[in-house]
Amino acid sequence: MGEASKIVSVLFRFMQLVSASIVAGVLGTYLHYVSQAHAHKSGRVVYAISIAGIAIFFSLVLMAPLRYSFFAFPFDFAMFVAWMVAFGLLVNLVGSGGCHSNWYWSNWGYYWGRWYRTVPVSAVTQVQVGTGACGRWRAAVAWSFIGGFFWLLSTALGIYVVTRSRDSDGNHTTEVKRREESHMASGVAPNNPREDINRTGAATQDQESAAGLGTSVQNQQVVSCSQCGTANRLGIFVSTLVELETLHYSKISEQYYE
Repeated sequence: MGEASKIVSVLFRFMQLVSASIVAGVLGTYLHYVSQAHAHKSGRVVYAISIAGIAIFFSLVLMAPLRYSFFAFPFDFAMFVAWMVAFGLLVNLVGSGGCHSNWYWSNWGYYWGRWYRTVPVSAVTQVQVGTGACGRWRAAVAWSFIGGFFWLLSTALGIYVVTRSRDSDGNHTTEVKRREESHMASGVAPNNPREDINRTGAATQDQESAAGLGTSVQNQQVVSCSQCGTANRLGIFVSTLVELETLHYSKISEQYYE
């Protein structure tokens, strides 16, 4: 997980926050006017503003460039799907007519222009309402699509970072195992404090052969420890020398008293 991935992730989350805020602001204002008129709220608009609210919350939660935000790519994909559904529902409200459709001037334009204060909805005409609020409607639809697109980008980024991280961990584990096998084959203790190493050391025909004693001394020591390295092997060597010297002097003492 490099610095570039973190920066890009924060940028995507920021754009998700911006898009959701715009959609929530525009649709929220429309629903406020509908509530003032005590009229029926469109379920499609309610769904879209609900997704916008969820997106605002989770874009803030996931904005921190931490490891957990990249592992949230399944949720990112779910948000992408939810936004695409919201986009489709909003577009379907006006159909191919756009801002000249019947729903636009009798619902969106009517309530956004606050015609309900002076003219009943049954008496209003398309000419009266016009297309003054068309820009706000288009902004809500466009930013719902843009928001979903950035959630899709976060999905792709999360998959990339997680896959790359797992590959890196796997390569590191393989390299560690290879080094351990190489150490064991060469007889060198691996520098791993968590391993238990059993070693048998033998010291035969050392100083006694040089002294002509003809005595072979073999010392076997089994070392089982959690931290075996150079210091431990040096201790074994010193202990062996002490035992050999002790045996040497005992032989000399026996010959002297005889």
